[in-house]
Amino acid sequence: MSYNLDKFRSGLDKLNISLSEEQIQQFLTYYEMLVETNKVMNLTAITEFDEVIEKHFLDSLSLCQVYDLNRDVYILDMGTGAGFPGIPLKIAFPEINLVLADSLNKRIKFLQDVIDELGLKKVEALHARAE
Repeated sequence: MSYNLDKFRSGLDKLNISLSEEQIQQFLTYYEMLVETNKVMNLTAITEFDEVIEKHFLDSLSLCQVYDLNRDVYILDMGTGAGFPGIPLKIAFPEINLVLADSLNKRIKFLQDVIDELGLKKVEALHARAE
């Protein structure tokens, strides 16, 4: 499938994030997996491409404006749901150490599929609660 990436590239420029073509492809694969899985499991109400780019991907990446992610960083994404902000951060900043935690095991299984499909390293999906 072909996507108009102008909005994504413009948003990345504003955040001073430079991605390789492989990373762009990882985002597109993640998007496709999200939309496909969302048909059978409620992951997000936002599924239109440009909205996912803006409200999920770029919003997740905006953390880089207040925190330096280009170093040895450990992040816990508690209550990650469909993987936001953790998965976009991991794609854009592959050196971070990431734990994705959610109380629903079916979401964790989805996230593990994403991790495997994208070949992400130093990331763990945990079925857990924090109360």
